[in-house]
Amino acid sequence: MAIDSEWFYRELERKGASARELAAFLGLDPSSVSRMLKGDRKMSAEEQDAISVFLGVPLETVAMHRRGDSVFTGFEEEKQKPYELYPGSPPGWIPAGKMFGPDDIVYKDGKRWMEKDDGTLVELHPAYGCMAGTITIMPGVDLTAPMDWDEEWGEKLYNE
Repeated sequence: MAIDSEWFYRELERKGASARELAAFLGLDPSSVSRMLKGDRKMSAEEQDAISVFLGVPLETVAMHRRGDSVFTGFEEEKQKPYELYPGSPPGWIPAGKMFGPDDIVYKDGKRWMEKDDGTLVELHPAYGCMAGTITIMPGVDLTAPMDWDEEWGEKLYNE
């Protein structure tokens, strides 16, 4: 899919900035940014992140328009099936019933506990929840899917 050039230029106009100012912010040549916004050159992940900051819009929005998606699909690739919490379930389906979450933690004797259905307490491992809020995985991303070497990530990850 092609980049949504019109959206990027509209956002630059909304911000009152030019492609030349964006190029200066990114530390790139203005012609490189012009080619990127026209779709003649791919936008790197680092450039995408910086453009999000420059424009003041969420990263997933820039990612969507980077790919030219008219419907939000996050970072989902064309060959990748959407994530299903439970195989065969409809998209976005969540099972009925109570699931354990942060609101269910019981604090007692300086420790954290989980209460089972029968009322017994099970001590939580000290690492439980230690990474909460440190990473965001965009909708549609399957971290277990094989890497597509035709995309920039394979080269960037292993050859730089």
